[in-house]
Formats: sequence, C-alpha cells, structure tokens
Amino acid sequence: MTADICILVEGTYPYVPGGVSAWIQALIRNLPQFTFCVVYVGSLPEARGKQVYQLPENVVEFREFFIHDTQWTRHEHAPKHDQALWSALREFHLHRPAGSATAATSIGRDVCRRVPNDITPYDLLYAPQSWQMIVDLYTERAADCAFMDYFWTFRFTHLPILNLLQAEIPKASVYHAISAGYNALLGCLAKIRYGAPLLMTEHGIYTRERDIEIAQLDWIRGIPQSQFVLSSTPGYLQQWWSNMFRFMATFSYELSDRVISITAANQQYQLHNGADPDKMMVIPNGVDVERLSVSPPKHVHSGDRFVVGFVGRVVGIKDVKTFVRAIKIAAAAIPNVQAFIVGPEGEEAEYAAQCHALVERLGLSTVIQFTGPQDVREYYKQMDVLVLTSLSEAQPLVILEAYCFGVPVVATEVGACRELLEGITVEDRALGPSGLITPPAHPRATADALLQLWQDERLWSRMSKAGYERVRRFYRQEDLYAAYNNLYRRFIQLSPVVSEGRWATWPA
Repeated sequence: MTADICILVEGTYPYVPGGVSAWIQALIRNLPQFTFCVVYVGSLPEARGKQVYQLPENVVEFREFFIHDTQWTRHEHAPKHDQALWSALREFHLHRPAGSATAATSIGRDVCRRVPNDITPYDLLYAPQSWQMIVDLYTERAADCAFMDYFWTFRFTHLPILNLLQAEIPKASVYHAISAGYNALLGCLAKIRYGAPLLMTEHGIYTRERDIEIAQLDWIRGIPQSQFVLSSTPGYLQQWWSNMFRFMATFSYELSDRVISITAANQQYQLHNGADPDKMMVIPNGVDVERLSVSPPKHVHSGDRFVVGFVGRVVGIKDVKTFVRAIKIAAAAIPNVQAFIVGPEGEEAEYAAQCHALVERLGLSTVIQFTGPQDVREYYKQMDVLVLTSLSEAQPLVILEAYCFGVPVVATEVGACRELLEGITVEDRALGPSGLITPPAHPRATADALLQLWQDERLWSRMSKAGYERVRRFYRQEDLYAAYNNLYRRFIQLSPVVSEGRWATWPA
C-alpha cells in the first residue's frame, strides 16, 4: 500500500523514548486521516535497542536501513566504472571544501541519479578508480595529514552515504524528514527517484549538534604536527566530518519543498547553511495542555524542601554534569534541596556512568536521585524548578510540560529557551518571564538562578503564573496538528505519487 506520508527518522523513533520520538508518535496518532510509513535510519542492527513505541494503526509500513552495514555482495558482472561518474565524484570533493554549495549540490543530484547502477560500496572499497581518486585528492588537499588517517576517513564518510543510495525506499505521496541528516539524504533520493514532495522539520540544528559531538571526540582530532604548538582551529579530519554533515544539510535544504523549524531562533542556522527563505516556516511545538495542566496550579513553594528537576536523556549534549555541579553549589546555600534526574540512561551508557560517578564523588548521593524513565507528570507535581543545562536544544517540550504544572524554569541560552521563558510576540512578552536564562556550561550561574528563585518567593510565584498562562495561550498541540494537516493536504495534492487516489477530490 502506498502511504500518504513517509516519515524518515535517524536514530530515534521508535527505539529512543521521549523528545523527538514522542513528538513523532503524537503527530501520527493525532492525524488519523493520513496513512504513514516510517523509515528508520540507524547505525547497525545490534545498536538500535528495544522498541519502546507501538506503531499506531495508521502506520502501514515500517522499514529500517543501517548505514554501517557491510554485508555487500560482489558484482556478478564487472562494474561499469563509468569514468564520467568518477570524475564527477572527484569534482564534488574539490567544490565541497571550498564552499561552492551550488556546484556541490548539482553534482550530488547527478550522483544520486546514477548510483547504485554505476558505483556500489564494493566499488568504493576495491575499484582502481577509487584508489586513484583517493591518492589524487590526498596529494592535492591533505599531504600534511597521515595517509592512513585520510584513507579510513574517506571510507567511513562515504560508505554510509553509498549504502543509503542503494536503499529501496517505499513509495509515498509526500516524504517528511525529521532532521537534516542521513534520513534527509534518503528523502532527497526519494524525491529524485519519484518526484514526490519533500518536507523537512528540524527540532535541533543537525549540523550544530554534530559539530559539538565532533569537538568532543579525541580520536578524530588527529595528531598535532608539533607537540609545542597549540591551535584552537579544528583539525583536517574534524573539518572533513563537519563539511560532510554540512553538505548533507545544504543538499537537503535545496531539495526540500519546505524547511520547517520549531523555533525562529534556529532559522538563522538554516539560513547560514543555505536554506531558501521562501521555503522556510516555523511550526512551534505544543503540548496537550488539558491533559497535563493541574488545577489549581502550584504557584507556591513546596514548603519544607526545595525540589529541583532535570527531565531528559542522560547524554552529553544535555550536559547533565553541569546540572550535578550546580546542585552541589546550590546545596551549600539552600537547606533541604532535593534533585531528580528523570530520563533514560542507555543511549550514552558511558556518559551516564560518569554522571553517577560525579554524584558519588561530590557527596550528593542523598541529594540527587536518578529515576530512569518515569511518568514525568508525577515528578512535575513535586518540582519547584525545572533545570535545563543543554549545550544545544530546539524547543524543549519539557519546558512547556513544566509550565502546565506551574513550575518555573532555569535554562541555558540555547535554541528557543529564551523565547519560551520570556515570550516572542508583544502579547506573549506582556505575561512576563517564566524563568531565568543562564550561559551554557556554567554551574555557578545555574546555582545562582536556583538560589534567586528559592530566596524570592514573589518572583517564583510570578514566574509560575506566567508559564502556566503562556502554555495555555500559545503552545497548544492542536495548533501544531492543524498546521501539519494543512501542509500534508497541500503537498499530497501536488504529488505525482497518488496514494490510492484517496485525496483526488479533497477540497483545498
């Protein structure tokens, strides 16, 4: 069955709880008039974990592709080794680092059309043309880098893409990529093959998050040319990985019919990476206010204890260690402070273990409790403040959830956090702040914000009331679903891929 919408995800739904996965599950469930297929792009089958979401009834197909799967078969016949295609690949590499996005994306279109008929992952590993191209590019671009490092980086960056270019993508009327990564590349390929419209929604900015991860990886930095020289500039291999992710985003922006952000703050990054302003739009997140809201809301301190909560995945990009250090500082000034870290720990098990060790080392075992995944509503009811210490965010749903319970927020200056805490429009800002903004990776500033909210109960109460009113006026999930309903309807009618002819007479 040809689905109306093909949702393309990377490393999240239906295996990772919360965040983007919860957003996708709710979107599909709340648009039962459409049929969906879901395509999951992952690393390896054994790394995907356990499925935590049951696919809704209107999901008619689910497929998986794994970018690091190396189970290729050798050609039964000798490969064509089209010299023009190898020349195009070489030309692509010459344009990409130089920043010529138009030339690179034009070549990318040509490569997508011709792969895998002319080049397969096996060819990239063993064809003489591949070896010669690597040697030539190395000589021209990276002679100061160790050839072995260059060689393996070439393989690791290219094989996932060539694997995806061989994927059998299910037909759908519209493709919807949730991020600008490998999954969006698959959406681009679907558009090139079938001519169907492609939509892209970015929660966080994919290239920004990958840059943060690359900067934290020791193995990718390479060996410095001199032990006596220090440089803040990224190494050649670091820059290679960043360029690759940036190209995927630029390529996806160019082929997408709509580039959607959930916050205006993130649109500056999309513009910087080449998004067409005429294609861009903002559809903010929303929550089920009626289901979450408590009546009457809190608006007063807990009393005999001051409860601080962190809700989210225990991963590096959330900077849980800064949260732990902030609680250590705050505990010296706030009696009976209690903290909860509510969220899954399996995605980055080593980082989670480091967070546990930090709690032990700082003597906070009786102050901070790791709860694992829980019904967060029960914890919002206990909280006096929700804290986000993230290094990167989009528009965190946890802030909106906390508001439904009258809980003020302390959040880092990333993504849409300032918009959510201080308002966007004149009417929104008139409600007043519903929390305090802090710099990223700054435990002292986070602790000071907590101390301020603990000491000033009138400030706390004003922020509690502002957040409760803000979410009820401006962040209802029904507005989100109405926006996507209209978007899907419009592009289904423009699609050459008709799903069962169901929408042929749908009124505009």
